[in-house]
This record gives sequence, structure tokens and C-alpha cells, in this order.
Amino acid sequence: MENRIKRQIKLSLQNRIIGFFTLLSIAIILVFEGVSFYSLQNYYYSTIHGILENQIRYSTYMYSSYLSDYRLEDVIIQDKDQFYRNNDGQIQILNNSGVVLFDSTASTQLGQKIETSDTLDALNGEEGNYIGKDPAVEEKVMTVARPLKSRGEQVGILRISTSLETVDELIMQRFLIYALFGIVLIGLTIFISYIMAKSIVKPINNLTKVAEKISNGQLDVHAEENDFNEIGVLGKTVNIMTNNIKEKDRIKNDFISSVSHELRTPLTSINGWASTLLYDPSDEELVREGLSIIEGECIRLSDMVEELLDFSRFTSGRVNLRKEETNITELALSIKSQLTPRAKSLGIDLVINHEEDIFAFVDPNRIKQVLINLVDNALKFTEEEGTVMMNILSGESTVILEVIDTGIGIGQDEINKVTEKFYRGNNSNSHTGLGLSICEEIVKAHHGDMIISSKLNQGTRIKVNIPKEENGD
Repeated sequence: MENRIKRQIKLSLQNRIIGFFTLLSIAIILVFEGVSFYSLQNYYYSTIHGILENQIRYSTYMYSSYLSDYRLEDVIIQDKDQFYRNNDGQIQILNNSGVVLFDSTASTQLGQKIETSDTLDALNGEEGNYIGKDPAVEEKVMTVARPLKSRGEQVGILRISTSLETVDELIMQRFLIYALFGIVLIGLTIFISYIMAKSIVKPINNLTKVAEKISNGQLDVHAEENDFNEIGVLGKTVNIMTNNIKEKDRIKNDFISSVSHELRTPLTSINGWASTLLYDPSDEELVREGLSIIEGECIRLSDMVEELLDFSRFTSGRVNLRKEETNITELALSIKSQLTPRAKSLGIDLVINHEEDIFAFVDPNRIKQVLINLVDNALKFTEEEGTVMMNILSGESTVILEVIDTGIGIGQDEINKVTEKFYRGNNSNSHTGLGLSICEEIVKAHHGDMIISSKLNQGTRIKVNIPKEENGD
């Protein structure tokens, strides 16, 4: 079924490309053929018309110069044909009523009235032209008619006609050559468009196969890359996407492995102490020590689970912030008091710089969670005798929270990844790799931003900007 669908897609795209270029070429060739036919016909007809026009002007001039003293009927009766003798076409002489008095071919039009456009124009004293069917010979003819004048007065009409059948055959022969050329061009266009369609469809088909394999979990496949066309760029993009998926998959597997290990360690400790206490519950000191360790491990497990749940809530948009007017300065001071004992135990100096009473409309518990996470991270990556600094500043419309440490820093290749979910880094002590991800989600939920800058072995600076006022939540 899938192969049939792929064949249909391939044929559809290929046929559409071929069809488009074929129709385009047919349209261009038809226009070309039409213009060519018109140009050919116009050229030959203009040439013939020019010859007839010169002949009739010469003949009417000869009549006016040498025969104008004779009546038109006498000229015809006496067979005075010197004024039209050298003309090769059909010669007709008409009176002022349009009746044929003389016909050099003795056609059936003799004695008949002719009312074609050329005759009517000549009756009005102008030179007339006509192209059409001659009823006498049933052929297409070209006719030129011109008034005959004697002493300035019109006495009749001279009409010269010639058949266009031979000319039309010649035009058609030339046109057939152009038509044959057009057919060859259409065939060549179909061939070239077929080759072009295949060159387009083939890499698309290859990309489709690669995409199918990726969708089936085969992440080791690679698409062909070519920098010189869009399909090659698409192939490069697919490869980048595949590498990202592989990286995400690796991070996910590392996360599962790490979390499994982190969960197993406290569970093993809890299980071991529970077994010990059940075996010998009479030793009160041992019971107190065991229960204390079990409590600590339970808190550790609870923190890990809460961190996972927090991230799940934020990424799925199921967190409702409980915002209120909050004194950020007091909040930061309480966090310093809470974490100072830990900092001292690590031999790290925890410092806070703050302005008095900075207020903002925030969720105090979530902002507290951000600051604790950031300071806790800073303590983890700062060596003994180092410094961790909190700066609480008031901007024009934002509160600025900074946590700066003199720790090991973050490499430039990692700095854009540290807020990705499950990313633990090369030197991370995180249990889940979600701490900074959760911080970023909390800051985004407050319509703020978090900027991380760092240099290896020089420390890290994390700057958080949060609007002071409510932002349409």
C-alpha cells in the first residue's frame, strides 16, 4: 500500500512537471506559429498587392494620357488594349454603375454588376482592395480597382485580379516547415522536462525513504546533501534534524539511566535501614540514626519527584501562578539566610547586594524556587574559598535578579544547552538535569527572560529580568 502511494506521488509530481513544461512550450509555439503564419501571409500578400497596385496605376495613367478622348465603350469595341496589355492578371473594365463591360478571361461576370468592397471604393473615386472568393472561378483572389478618368471626370473602373491559390500553397509549405519545427521543439521539451522531473523526483523520493526510516526509529540513516539546490539544503536540514533527535534520544536515555540510579540509591538506603531496624529495634540510638537517614532520603526522593512534576506542569501549561505584590528584597534575604549554613559548610562566601524594598507582582513561591535553584547550582560548581553573589536590583519596569559565582564555568559549546530538558552537562551534579529548565519556564511564565553568560574556570553569571507590574495574566 505504501509503495503504491509513493508511486502515485512520484508519478503525480513527475507528470505535473512534464505537463506544465509541455503546455508552456505548446502555448509559446502556438503563438510563434500564429505570428509566423501571419508574417508569411502578410509578406506575400503585401508583395502581390504592391505589384497589382503599380500595374493598375500605370494602366490608369496610360488610359488618361492616350485614350481619354475616346468613350469607354469605343475603347472596348475597338480593342484598344495598349493601356493594360502588359498586365498578367484578370482585367475587367466596369462602367460607373459597377457593371462589367469587359473581362479579359470572358468570365461569367461579364455583364454582371460587381459589388465587392474594391468596386464600391472605386465607384466613390478611391482605389479599392479586395481579398476573397471569386464566384466566377471559385478561387481566392486579390483584386485592386481604380477609377478611370477622362478630362477629370470618372468614366469607369479598371479592375485587376490575380489568384492567391498558388501563393497560399507556398505559404502553407513554409508554414508546415515551421509547424514541423514546432513539433520537434515540443518533443524536445517533453524529453528535457522528463529528465528534469526525474532529477527532481529522485532526490525527493530518497528524502521520503530517509524520512520513513527516521519515523521507524532508524536514526543512523543520512540524506544526500548538495549545497547547490533547495533539495540538497532540505537533505542537510533532515540530517541536522536526525542528529538533534539522536542527541535528544541520548539525553533522554541518559536521563532515564541517571534518574533510575538516583532513585535506586535512596531507596536502597531506606530499604537497608528499614531491614536493620526491623532486625534490632531495641537500640534507640540506632533507631534514631536510621529514622533520620530514612527521613532525609525520603525528602530527597520527594524533591526529585517534585522537580519532575514541576517540569511536566510547566511544559504542558498546567501551572497557574498565584501572583501577589511581593517584596523581592525580603524574599532574597530569606533565601540567603536559608542557604548560608550550607555555603559555610562548603567554605564558600555567600554575598547579597540589594536595594531596599523592591516590589513586583509575582508568584513569591515560584520566584523563591528560581533563586534557590540558581544559588544552589552556583554552590555546586564553586570550589572552596570561592564566592557566590546575589544582586537584587530595580530596573525601570523590571526587577533584575543576578546570581554570580567564581566557579568552574560553562563551555561555549554547552551554554546554549544547559536550559534544555534532561541536559546535565559534562560536570553537572544535578539529579535530573531539569533545574535550569524549570527556572526558565517559571521566568517565561512571568513574561521575563533569563540570560546566561559564562567562561570556563572564570565563573558564571545568570541574569533574570521580570516585569514589576501584572502583564495581562
